[in-house]
Amino acid sequence: MLRLSVIASVLLAIGMSVFALLVISYAGAKESSTNANLFHYVKMQTIFAIIALIWGFCVSRINYSIFKQNLFFYGLIAVTLISLLLVLCPGIGVAVKGSQRWIGLGPIRLQPVEFVKLAAIVVLSAHMDRIGGLVNRFSWRTLLPPFVLIGGSIALLVFQPDFGGAMIVCFLSGLMLLLGGLGWWKCALLGVLGVLAIAILLLSNENRLKRLQNEGEGENYQAQQSEIAFRNGGLTGQGMGKGMQRQGYLPECHTDFIFSVIGEDYGLVGTASILVGFLLLLGCGTTIAFNAPDKQGMLLAFGAMMVICAQGAANMAVVTHLFPTKGLALPFFSYGGSSLLASSTAIGLLVSVGRKAILKEDFPEETKPVLHSL
Repeated sequence: MLRLSVIASVLLAIGMSVFALLVISYAGAKESSTNANLFHYVKMQTIFAIIALIWGFCVSRINYSIFKQNLFFYGLIAVTLISLLLVLCPGIGVAVKGSQRWIGLGPIRLQPVEFVKLAAIVVLSAHMDRIGGLVNRFSWRTLLPPFVLIGGSIALLVFQPDFGGAMIVCFLSGLMLLLGGLGWWKCALLGVLGVLAIAILLLSNENRLKRLQNEGEGENYQAQQSEIAFRNGGLTGQGMGKGMQRQGYLPECHTDFIFSVIGEDYGLVGTASILVGFLLLLGCGTTIAFNAPDKQGMLLAFGAMMVICAQGAANMAVVTHLFPTKGLALPFFSYGGSSLLASSTAIGLLVSVGRKAILKEDFPEETKPVLHSL
């Protein structure tokens, strides 16, 4: 079952990425203004996919125990915060539609928030394993590293502003702390503080309140057009490339709202298939996590799986108008190198834990799966 879960995780990731290329080839083509650039997006996404596949394979060969070493542990915290600071630097950060979330690298734009989520789960998994039973003791040793990374990242994300990314980082960090052994009441206290902070941010900005309340002209235009796309798609869809919302009615439908394009072209059958794919990945990740040979592996596999599945669920909630509109990509599907590279890294980490778990399964005298010690 463990080997099957590892193989299935890789195949699911590759399958979703390939299907995304098919959708982007039609959705992205409508965003181009000239025939010469008709398939610019699918060409770029193909390049991103090849790089992501190679990078994911390299990550899967890493022994994740190295993240407990000070050089990698503190180095990752520093690189994460520096990347978010660079986003806010004039001449380096790139602003789009009022949000400064990208680093300009020539013709390429890098979105650090996609990697901040991964950094949070890598650092927290290593930290919780390093401190062991001290997890519920309040001291500089136990509090400082996660506070600097998580607190600093969230503060810098709010300045961009990227509240969707900040909330995902909060959610993932809370789950990691809870699974890592932090007491329920302490997690509940952190949750209450997080809710209060979010409420203050919402109440302090009129535009966010309008978006939350579905008020204001233009505030929910994309979400409204997304609903139309799903209604047009019905059960079986309009057919590949035949949806009308991609004709300029749904802006940039090849990025955050690509799930709507799938709904219009392939109907409920297509969207349900995507949902099943993420649920299967959730099951595979859970199997790998609870068969991990150590605490760090369990937390890392769980976090890597949730980086993909939690953001996928949030994106689907946004495009179906259950959540306010946020700039959240659908893992493996939305156009963009940063999102695809981050998702491939998460799969690579998941496979890395799975490989070590399989080795320990073949030599059970060395250790037992962490599930047996919970």
